[in-house]
Amino acid sequence: MEKLKYKISSRATILLGRESVSKVESAIIELIKNSYDADADICFVYFDTKDNCLYLIDNGIGMTKKVIEDYWMTIGTDNKKKEYVSPRGRIKSGEKGIGRFALDRLGSICELYSKNNEEDLIRWKTNWNKFEESGKMLDDINAEFEFLPSKLISFLPRKVKESIDKLRINKNIKLNFEKGTIIKILDLRDDWTENKILSLKKSLEFLIPPMEQDSFILCIQRGDESEYQVVENSFSEGYDYKIESEFDGEYFNINLFRKEFDLDRIPEDIFLTKAFSKFPYRKEDFYKSNLFFKYKISELLNNNSEDIINEVKKIGKFKFKFTFMKLSISKKEEYFYKEIGKNRKNWLEEYGGIKIYRDNFWVRPYGESGSNAFDWLGLESRNNANPVAVSDERGGWTVRNAQGQGSVFISRVKNNAILDKSSREGIIENSSFNLLKEILIKLISILEKDRAYIAKNFKIYNNKINEKEIVKNRSIKLAKSISERNIKDENIVSEARDLVDLANTIKYLEEDKEELISELKLMRALATNGLITTSVVHDLKTINDILVLRVAGFKSAIEKGNKLLIDRNIDDLLETDNFMKSWISVIINQVKIDKRKRLKKNIYNTIIEIIDIIKPILKKKQINLNFNNDELQVEKRIFVSDFESILYNLIINSMESFERKSRKSREISISITNQENGFCIFYSDNGYGLEDNFKDPYEIFEYGVSSKISRDGDNIGTGLGMYIISSTVREYDGEIKIIDFKDKFSLNIFFPN
Repeated sequence: MEKLKYKISSRATILLGRESVSKVESAIIELIKNSYDADADICFVYFDTKDNCLYLIDNGIGMTKKVIEDYWMTIGTDNKKKEYVSPRGRIKSGEKGIGRFALDRLGSICELYSKNNEEDLIRWKTNWNKFEESGKMLDDINAEFEFLPSKLISFLPRKVKESIDKLRINKNIKLNFEKGTIIKILDLRDDWTENKILSLKKSLEFLIPPMEQDSFILCIQRGDESEYQVVENSFSEGYDYKIESEFDGEYFNINLFRKEFDLDRIPEDIFLTKAFSKFPYRKEDFYKSNLFFKYKISELLNNNSEDIINEVKKIGKFKFKFTFMKLSISKKEEYFYKEIGKNRKNWLEEYGGIKIYRDNFWVRPYGESGSNAFDWLGLESRNNANPVAVSDERGGWTVRNAQGQGSVFISRVKNNAILDKSSREGIIENSSFNLLKEILIKLISILEKDRAYIAKNFKIYNNKINEKEIVKNRSIKLAKSISERNIKDENIVSEARDLVDLANTIKYLEEDKEELISELKLMRALATNGLITTSVVHDLKTINDILVLRVAGFKSAIEKGNKLLIDRNIDDLLETDNFMKSWISVIINQVKIDKRKRLKKNIYNTIIEIIDIIKPILKKKQINLNFNNDELQVEKRIFVSDFESILYNLIINSMESFERKSRKSREISISITNQENGFCIFYSDNGYGLEDNFKDPYEIFEYGVSSKISRDGDNIGTGLGMYIISSTVREYDGEIKIIDFKDKFSLNIFFPN
């Protein structure tokens, strides 16, 4: 059998170089990475405008003839994949063995000088145009090679020598060029104007993170007429919040920094309130330089699925830093903030965005201003979906991409599930990368929740101090009184007209408010109806399957005169019809208009009526519900739909909890107790409780947070039920206290008189 060998056309290098490295900035970055991998202290990029050539100069370890033959001139070499740690301890950024073809993207001719500790100076030269000659195979093309009895520094352009001497003095450092590499690219393919070089400099500013800028200096210079510039970025210390997280493979170790508040302006009595009496919101917590938190994987993601936990571990260890900077201070929400700098917006426009660094090199285009990947985490769309103020009592405030700056630090060694695209720009959007994005959002949300909690409770305090609610209520009463007066005296009619108009305006606003409240109650009722339907959908499917068949079975029993079978069919019909009636009654009753009117009601009787409606559903689910309050006479002006939403959503959660874990008996207990200044509703079930992935059980009251996990580990809940309960109780100035959430669930809901 004859065997044939593959052949590679010389034009393949065009595909690998000029066409695969499409952006000229990317080509230069590839060569800078080579300098970093060679343990260089400096990489100097010099544009010789007079001779139209480009120099990339470093003082790294240099190359030997063997390195040039076996690695530099071998396509797709894997030496960096095997020997990925440099003598200096740097993780080498290249691994695909095609970076050197970036030279072809920059210019037609490359002349290279390299000196190492073992051999004389090497001169290597190639003409990339030869690779375009028709009919040529790759092994038909040769490069020039020779040893020279010269020093590397003798081939440095005069202006570069002068600049390096200045750099030594300015930085007070030693820069030795006894070894290193000079790449000279001639016949450039691009016109390197001043504006284009400025654009390149901006692209390079974030190429390496600040902590690496002292050990690897990057300089750029255009011609003899200009001075060299050190390429570096500046991180502003004028932030409001900062979060730093390090994932060690098991835990997320998190440090939270607050710099937003002027502590001297915060009144002492704020820290006497209940909201600021617990960690991390006590007075001493505000004075700490940072707050430390430790999260399990399951706690951060609110998911204890073993598959998900293993997927996170597969991502590997990484670090994340994110700073938040508000762009303005609303006069309505000036809660003891420090003043903000005038240049904050300009700084964020230039340096903002979240960037990914792999082995201390920026993975473009993530976080690149003007690119589609500038907001690759989708922070803007997330904010647009729920654009609430930070002090909104419902919570849910989120940062915008325009308000933040961050860095993700990964490594090809520790994070090999996060894969680069073959073009060297971007990361393959696999499941690991999508999970990483979810994790980063969760980390940012820790900052968001902390800031929103503080702002919300500052607002509550502020309203009490300036008597906002008192003045508002007094104005409403006054408006009603004025609008009801019968003013007949002609002398005062004119003077009172403006006052009457103002009073009527307030009255109309109150009427509009009542309409909005009615709409809100209807939306809650409809949402609750949807949740109830979802929870009984399995039973409805079962009923649907037997609707026709049951008639045939009943008919057969009658024809046979089988009384036992007839009685059984009647019992089944009665149970099914009661279940259907109960489900339909819940749906119909909740949307009745009288349920959305505030009326004085007996709480005991109201709860009895709600329970009676849903009892057939509970019976179908084999759930026993016990209600006891010793018939205490507790009365309050309420919207009945509110109490239906509270109880139905609690019961729905219990039903779904019972489905997840078998119990000998399924028990729900409800009771009412009188308090000195109100009453409490106690609710308890013996179901599954909350998953142990909740670091703070009160998270379940936040919008979108759910404890429902599928068998595959996916979050399948809506995150609406407990949020509806919380927001409803909040409207009555009530308070929820979770008593137990392990293997069962119980809470107290307090309503003031």
